[in-house]
Amino acid sequence: MEQKNKVIINIGSQQYTILSDEPAEKIEGLAAQIDTRLKEIMESSTLSLTQALVLVSLDLANNVSKQAELAEKYKSEISDYLNDAANAMSERDKYKRELDRLKGRQA
Repeated sequence: MEQKNKVIINIGSQQYTILSDEPAEKIEGLAAQIDTRLKEIMESSTLSLTQALVLVSLDLANNVSKQAELAEKYKSEISDYLNDAANAMSERDKYKRELDRLKGRQA
């Protein structure tokens, strides 16, 4: 069984202990991003910590959704390129066979 990393992070002046398979540096970096975004929202509004955290969560969820859509788009484009390449190779092989056949007639 893989050992979990125990990471203590601070978000919105609140301390949290996280157990994760991810490296501590990654968790700390994510927490720092959330805390930065939270501070930006809190400085420009009169929202409570909970309300601001909900906005940060929605923003992050929206970003994840957009990235998933973009990844799916790229996956589809790559699949199209692979199909085009396979078709081009098949056509090349067909012409190569025809060329070999024609060369055989000349010999």
